Parts: sequence; structure tokens; C-alpha cells
Amino acid sequence: MADITAARLNNLQSRIALILGTGSGTSGYGQTLVSSQVVADSIVDADDINNIFTDMVKARIHQVGIQETGIRQVVEDLNTIAEETSKNIDNSGNETADAEGTKKGIADYESLMTQIETDKLLLHSSQAALEPQLTSTRTTTWNGIITHIFQVTWGSADERRHFFNAGGEIRLSANNSGANGPKGLDWAALCSEIGVVKFGQDTTTATGSGTSYAIGNNDVTSAYQNCFQKVGAGTYSGIYAGNLYTVKVRMPNAGINEGVLEFRIEFNDVVFDNTVDNNVDGALTSTVQQYRAVGPTSVTSVSPTYFTTDALQ
Repeated sequence: MADITAARLNNLQSRIALILGTGSGTSGYGQTLVSSQVVADSIVDADDINNIFTDMVKARIHQVGIQETGIRQVVEDLNTIAEETSKNIDNSGNETADAEGTKKGIADYESLMTQIETDKLLLHSSQAALEPQLTSTRTTTWNGIITHIFQVTWGSADERRHFFNAGGEIRLSANNSGANGPKGLDWAALCSEIGVVKFGQDTTTATGSGTSYAIGNNDVTSAYQNCFQKVGAGTYSGIYAGNLYTVKVRMPNAGINEGVLEFRIEFNDVVFDNTVDNNVDGALTSTVQQYRAVGPTSVTSVSPTYFTTDALQ
């Protein structure tokens, strides 16, 4: 039987702890680990490696869903703990083949660990949930700039970091329903063309059209930064081209409480022609959702709280 050293196992455990546990920077899902470091110079036993198995499979299911991992648990008092292929061994020391022995070697675990590290920012849709959070609606006509400002609060900066490291997103959308005038209809078209804005770990994207910026959770400062913008095309009249939807984000308590993000959504009814400045009709709604890791057997991120500080009304 080939003995696997404690140093070899501890290296593997450190790697999964960085991804699944507290981690640092862009690594760390903030989950409680089953595995732990073993005493230096000791011989690895089945429990040691099986605890790492549990943590690794948990992280992998979070990333790619339930599928073949390429590793198996070691059977205590039966399997050898080997470099590549584990065998069955009886009390007399006689070895026999294990049908799944090629998936129980420490090298198999290390190979999967490399994949987990490569895919650390993935979140499989089967391990996530889309959860509604806020809506703000204005039913009276408007002109100029109106805003929807809201804050998202985690218990700490680490909780915020873990939320996004685990694939979490703040999702924004807007619509202007029931409009009759060309200006209101133009805003309805603009909102529809945007689709859903997704604020993630290191960038902001949209399912529709608009200008996305490489601003995500990792890039937020104390000052507002644009993370998405969409300029209207004047679909119903060229004189309404230039209407502007902008999403801005900042950390309002930087250096004090960095578990809070503040989003400012601006609806800017830009005057294209000074001789035409009609009011916008319709029911304008700004919607906020979150996409969060909620795997029953994988990773579940702490849900932040949401609060509107400036409604559209």
C-alpha cells in the first residue's frame, strides 16, 4: 500500500478551503468546511480524504450541477489510499482490484481540484434561485430626471464578497406600461430593449442592448460609477432620441461598513429639441431581483436585505 503523506493531503485541503470556505479576494464561497488539516507527518486515513471528498463534491455541484465528478469515497478498512489506483485489501494483506479504484487515487482528487479552481466563478442554474426584492412605480407623468435609489446590505464585507464569488447577481429591469403618447411609448421601447441588467462580481451585462461597463462588485468605490447605460433610439419619434437610462453603483460607507452597496437608477428624459418637451405618460416601474446560490446539497449564499431610499414617486 502506498502511503499518502499529511503534507500532500493538507495541500489539497488548503486548496478546497480557499474556494469553498472564507477564502480571500475573488476566492471563497463562505461555506462551513467538513475537512480540516491533519497532523504533520501522520499517515492519511479514510476519514481524512473522505471529508475532503465531501467538500470538493459540494463545490463541484455548485459549479456544474449534479454530474460525474471523477472521484469516489474511500471505504474505511477496505481500500488502500493510493497515488492513482486504490485497491481492496483484507486483514491478511491480500490485495484485490476495486472496480472504482481508478477514481479513488489522490491524483484523481488533485485533478478535480484543478477543475474546481478553474471554474470557481461558475454557478449552475440548478443550484440557484431568482428572487424578487424591490419594485418602485410612478404612475403620474414626469419630465427631466427621476431616480430609483436603493441599498443592498450584507452582514459584512466578506458576506458581500462571498455572494458574488458564488455567482450571485443583482438584476435590474424597467418597463413603462399603459403609455399612449409617443414619448411614453418611446420610453416603453427603451426599457424593453434593455432586457435585464445583471450586476455581478467583476462586470455588468444586459440581456438586451446598451452599454455595459467592466464594473462589478470588485470595482465599487465610495463614488458613483456608471455600470450600465442605454440611450433611446427615438423609436416613435426622432425628437425623443437621446432618452437615457443609467445604472450607477457605489459603496456609501466605504472604510466603515463595506457590507453595503447603493444603486442609483436614473431615467433621464433628455430634451433633444428645446421646442418639444412633452411629459412622459404611463406607469413606469423599476424592478430589482437577485440571483443567488441556494443549492440544497452544495452552496447557499447569505441573502442580503434590500431597502429603497428614493422611490420613483
